Amino acid sequence: MAQSVKAFRKLITLPIIRPERQDVIIAAHLTLGYLYYELGFYREAIKHFAEIPSDDPVFNEALLARSWAAIKLNDYQQAIITLNELIKHSQEDKFVEEAHFLLGQCYLELGFYDFAINEYNYIIDRFPATNHIEARLARVELGLKEQAQRAEKLRLDLLVLESKLLDMLPLYNNSSVPKYIKDERKRLEQTRDNLIKNILEERKIFEEFQWGIQKMREEIELKRRRKHWHAYAEYGKARAYFLKTIPPR
Repeated sequence: MAQSVKAFRKLITLPIIRPERQDVIIAAHLTLGYLYYELGFYREAIKHFAEIPSDDPVFNEALLARSWAAIKLNDYQQAIITLNELIKHSQEDKFVEEAHFLLGQCYLELGFYDFAINEYNYIIDRFPATNHIEARLARVELGLKEQAQRAEKLRLDLLVLESKLLDMLPLYNNSSVPKYIKDERKRLEQTRDNLIKNILEERKIFEEFQWGIQKMREEIELKRRRKHWHAYAEYGKARAYFLKTIPPR
């Protein structure tokens, strides 16, 4: 892992001469942050997570990682600031639930039990426990398999269309050929154009299918995680109520 850290540290020192390199450097900072986090160097991790610009797609992920690192340092106040920024900035449920749970944990550690309970209630109220969720997810996964089979059929149909097109090419144009051959050539050209159109349409459908399948898989995983966050919130809420009953020393 030390070699990886060394390589990524060298990478982030490269001059930014084009946008593609900027993306690589941002990815390097994010990776370095995770590496330092795993090594237990949480302050270094925070420095690299903080290098992610707010308009980058991984900014919310970096905010969440910064919050975890701050919690590891017992810097709950800084974690609260970062988590509130994440909640304000993020519209993605996969980050919002965890952010509210961590906020509850931070408030709990600081003795602000009512604030902690509010955060746990947010998760419990917004993402209620659903009965038979596993059975419902199993049905969705079965549907996904059927969708994947349809996508594979589309892919094979696309290959057939492309092979037909290859069989028709090239169509040479020679002024000495008879008229009936020229007419046949025009017909073949029209057929070829139609094949190209069909290929493009099939490819678009195939890509949309693949994208839809991926989004559904992500949704399934999100629902599974949501079930766990709900349970964690219930536990955190119960713990906060218990701690409220203990007289201060």
